Amino acid sequence: MDLVGTILPLALVVGLSPLPILPMVLIVMTARARQNSLAFLGAWLVALTAVVLGALLLAGTQDPTPPDDAGIGWIQVVTGVAFLALALVKWLRRPAPGSPKQPPGWMTALDSYTPRQAAGLGAGLAAGNPKNLVMALAAGAEIAALTTTVGAATVGVGVFVVVGSIGVATPAVALRLLGDRAPEVLGRWKSWLEANSTALSVGVLVLLGVMLLGSGLPAAT
Repeated sequence: MDLVGTILPLALVVGLSPLPILPMVLIVMTARARQNSLAFLGAWLVALTAVVLGALLLAGTQDPTPPDDAGIGWIQVVTGVAFLALALVKWLRRPAPGSPKQPPGWMTALDSYTPRQAAGLGAGLAAGNPKNLVMALAAGAEIAALTTTVGAATVGVGVFVVVGSIGVATPAVALRLLGDRAPEVLGRWKSWLEANSTALSVGVLVLLGVMLLGSGLPAAT
């Protein structure tokens, strides 16, 4: 449980980030929705797994002695403070009312994407997002510190990848469950995400920062 409780907040930062969710919502509204959404999701899963496995292997070669509870507590405290600081920066840099952020140019070209291009986008957003890399490195270090068997490490990696993929998997699952209602429902999701992406990011970061501080401070002190 200590492992899952430590990995879960890191994975939620990845899984609830609006950056990869919005492209997936747009993909499932295109003519090649089924092929491209599966390609995007499959590549995302592979790339995210590769990133956290690489981080785990890197962390495992640094120091075979696991840190004590105080050391883990301080890691959680520092990470929690960093999340709160990032939330403050994002809030201060939010667009002015009535001036929503313009989507990147590649988002407007998603209608013409092939499955190969969708897979490349999924892999790029999973492995190329600095936030994901930081969370994966932290998760790899925590897994290396808290596990002594391959089975336990596999559970840690699995929790990170599954929870970290909730956001991008949800539109693909909705496409298959909603049928003819999918365009209408996903269109509302798209509008909501575009209007509230900053608030969502800030809210997630604040929530996880408080959770990590609440978990880490008792152990650190």
